[in-house]
This record gives sequence, structure tokens and C-alpha cells, in this order.
Amino acid sequence: MRTFIVRTLIAAVAALTMAVIVAGPANSESKDDPVAWITQYEHDAAAADLAGDVSFYQKNLADDWSDGMSNGQFQTKKELISDLTDKTHNITFHETPANIKVRAYGGTAVATYTETYDALTGGKRVAKTIITTDTFVKVGGRWKLAAAHSSAVVYP
Repeated sequence: MRTFIVRTLIAAVAALTMAVIVAGPANSESKDDPVAWITQYEHDAAAADLAGDVSFYQKNLADDWSDGMSNGQFQTKKELISDLTDKTHNITFHETPANIKVRAYGGTAVATYTETYDALTGGKRVAKTIITTDTFVKVGGRWKLAAAHSSAVVYP
């Protein structure tokens, strides 16, 4: 059974990696359409999580990025990169963004969406649905994610 799960996980990661490669990187943005670029970014971020692609975040997060996570903690870019490189305690098994809405205001944009995920986070299995707000800024002609905030969805 364990071999089947490992093989399935490897096949899924390989398939998603190929999908990201074929779709192209988020940094091939259309300078005239921030809504399309940021919408694609959110999908690319989910694919990067599944593939364990640390370089995606190194490239697309502002240096002073921060995240108010759904577990009530804040995280910096340095902490996120460290977590993503620790593959024994941090693995994404499933991640699906939905209902992405982007509003652009010149050099600033806000994306809101719902996301369902199943992951090993800090060595603990976590599966939940969250709502997220991402704030993007244009830095040196490129969009960068400057801040994120997520809250867990609590069903009655």
C-alpha cells in the first residue's frame, strides 16, 4: 500500500511539474493585463507548492513579504523558503484555488480566493479550506506578492 501511495505521489508531482513547464512561468507577465497575470500567478503558486518549487517564491515574493497564516502565525519570506526546503516536514499533497477575483489599482492589486489543501506542515498533516487575500505591488516593472493573509473556513 505504501509503495502505491509513493508511486502515485511521484506521478502526480511529475505531471504537475510538466503542466507548469508547458503553461510557462508566471514571470512572463503581460504588462498590460495585471488581472490575467495575477490570476495565472495564483494557479502557478498552487502548482509550485505541489512540485516543491522553491524558486517560484524566491522569484515572485517581495523581499519583505509577510503572510498572516490561517493558523494564527505570521511568516516571512525567509521562513517560507526554509520551510519549503524541508521536504521531510513540509509537503503539499493537494491544493486547489477557486473563485479567484483580482482588482488592480495602478501599481497595486489585490487578489481574493478560496483554497482547499491537504499538506504536511511542520510535520503535521493539515487538510482544510481557507480564504486568502494577496496584495501585489509593481516593483521594477514586475508584479511581486507583498503580503498575504488567510483565514480558515469554519463550517457550521
